[in-house]
Amino acid sequence: MSLPLVQQDDSLPPDAMLPQESVRQRVSDIFIYQMPFNRELGLELREFEADHAILVFDRQERLVGNALQKILHGGVIAAGLAWVGSALLRHHSISVQEFHQRLARMGTIDLRVDYLRPGRGEHFTLTSTLLRGGNKIAVARAYLHNEAQVHIATATATYIVG
Repeated sequence: MSLPLVQQDDSLPPDAMLPQESVRQRVSDIFIYQMPFNRELGLELREFEADHAILVFDRQERLVGNALQKILHGGVIAAGLAWVGSALLRHHSISVQEFHQRLARMGTIDLRVDYLRPGRGEHFTLTSTLLRGGNKIAVARAYLHNEAQVHIATATATYIVG
């Protein structure tokens, strides 16, 4: 079951504290449901904890990179594996102002993808594990499997988060 789309209450003062559950909902809403590219991929967030996340998506014709073999485009694989919203969940609570500041500074420093097998399948699962969630840098490892549990790709990503 995916997490519900949450409407943000922008009427909160900047110094209001957001509990971790509120941060979780805001991060999932922004990165999964409000980012047009991620919506285009059809990502659904299934599980989202402080140290890992599970996302799923279905194969769609517009995501195919090799029309003859009907396999996922490598960019689709890389984009899905690059998700690391859990880096913002290491705080038990955070102010609205700090939350927005961290989002504004967040970006990818490095992304290494190992394509192990062709992206064949109908349903895909992305599992991301936070390896390090520091004040400035976060490192995550992610895995892509199809519905038959075939391991398609692995990625390690480094992000600036503060």
